[in-house]
Amino acid sequence: MTKIEFLQELAKGWFGNSQQHSIHAQLLKARGLNKLADKIMAESEEEWNEAKKVNARLIELGVTPKVELADYPVITDIKEMLEYDCKDSTEALPMMSKALSMFDDDYVSRAMVEKFIIDEQEHYNWVKGHLCLIEQIGMENYIIEMLGE
Repeated sequence: MTKIEFLQELAKGWFGNSQQHSIHAQLLKARGLNKLADKIMAESEEEWNEAKKVNARLIELGVTPKVELADYPVITDIKEMLEYDCKDSTEALPMMSKALSMFDDDYVSRAMVEKFIIDEQEHYNWVKGHLCLIEQIGMENYIIEMLGE
């Protein structure tokens, strides 16, 4: 895979994941789980912005971005939703870290991917923390915690 193909795949993934998180946030909001919905919507917006950054970088590199979204499932069960996010991050982090060497001659793209790795690690930590919270206090108490303003 070339660095251009990698960047195109990142954009495709971020756009698709953004849409998945947006839908999840809307479903959570409809159930009154406002705290969780707000966090997931913020994640959606962050991923959308990351995809736009990748496309802007592709344009700077003289490449016309593609209009593509990676396909992600819509999950209604909260625990399954979080588990899927955890699995997705677990797969994405090593892939992005491994790809860094492709950008040894491109500081701008490398710095962008390094920032994405940090953001993805933070998201993974947040998701893992919430899965642990569900394990400790049970789903019913977790749902009560996520109700809110």
